[in-house]
Amino acid sequence: MDSRHTDEREAHINWTKVLTIGLIPILLIFVGFFLVVKSIGTESYGDIVGFIDEKFGMLGIFLYVFIVDTLIMPLSPDFVFPIVAGMPWFEVIPVIGLASAMGGWASYFIGRVLIKVPLIDKWVEKAKDKWGRYIDRYGIVFVILSTLTPIPFSTVCMAAGAVKLPVRKVLPCCLFRILRMGLYYFLFRLGLVLV
Repeated sequence: MDSRHTDEREAHINWTKVLTIGLIPILLIFVGFFLVVKSIGTESYGDIVGFIDEKFGMLGIFLYVFIVDTLIMPLSPDFVFPIVAGMPWFEVIPVIGLASAMGGWASYFIGRVLIKVPLIDKWVEKAKDKWGRYIDRYGIVFVILSTLTPIPFSTVCMAAGAVKLPVRKVLPCCLFRILRMGLYYFLFRLGLVLV
């Protein structure tokens, strides 16, 4: 069989499967958030949010999202939504959106620059092996999709750096992450209203 046809078949993405699997964690977080707030009450929830805001502030929230969206780790920036849903949107969305976009930028440069460092190259190669063929096929569109969908954002950005997608294209695309963070924020905010 022609290797080009094999590569095309391997680069085909089952979007329904990716979105379904990716939406399961956010759905579980949302349902858990809804049930907890329903059981403890909105006043107690407000006290918890106030405590977290007082102890960690927006800088703590920014750092959490930035680190999670920079590194490939078993955490998600989505865990921040139950905490920030009770905070004003005009404060939260720019902070978490920019933190996430900047995390993607950092991941891109990790993939681009540090692939030659022996301790990190295996980590970056893993991201490149998993997502590089999709980036080769779909290019910048795949990076944009990772900003908006459950496709692992930091992994895709790292792979984009490893396959040397142009920086002038990748960095602006990461700003779409602000839109995703805004949509998820309002989803959780709606959950507070429904409680």
